[in-house]
Amino acid sequence: MNSFWAQRTPSERRMMVICLLFVAIGLPMLLFPGGGGSKKLLSAKEARLKYDDVVRQKAALDRDADRLKPQIAKLSYPDAPEKLMPKVVLLLQKYAKQSGLHLREIKPLRPKRYPTVTKETLSVRFTAPFSQAVPFFYRIDDPSGKLVVEKFDVTSADPKSRTVDVDAQVALYTVASAGGSTAGAGGSTDGT
Repeated sequence: MNSFWAQRTPSERRMMVICLLFVAIGLPMLLFPGGGGSKKLLSAKEARLKYDDVVRQKAALDRDADRLKPQIAKLSYPDAPEKLMPKVVLLLQKYAKQSGLHLREIKPLRPKRYPTVTKETLSVRFTAPFSQAVPFFYRIDDPSGKLVVEKFDVTSADPKSRTVDVDAQVALYTVASAGGSTAGAGGSTDGT
């Protein structure tokens, strides 16, 4: 074999290597064809049935969206987030004062945009007796209001004084979309 290879010119050797590659790649493709040509087109009747089914589903979704629009408008703010966030911060501070606690930090988080509304989330932190934290959450999550306590984490700050550290996320929805940036550009807002 060595003498056979040595007798060949460099161009013949290159052609032999290329032919071997074609055989090594092409033979398995011929013996084990892929599923590329196995797709079958639908008949006109089946295609029409599927189309009609999708049109019915879309119409049902449109009816649901129309039914929910008044409820969404009732539970969301019409203002843009840039104008809304200072009002919400003042409202949270008012609820804290009514509950007898001091908010250590109010920090806007990244907004999440949906097709018709924008969800704004605020991180609220404070340390207070547990008996004052609960009324604060009830004031925020009032059914007549538009704020929601999305989640909160309560840890015991001092067992003897019965105070807790609270980190809560308060969410609200606005139908107006944010311009370029949200109210979170200034960082955290002190709750004094």
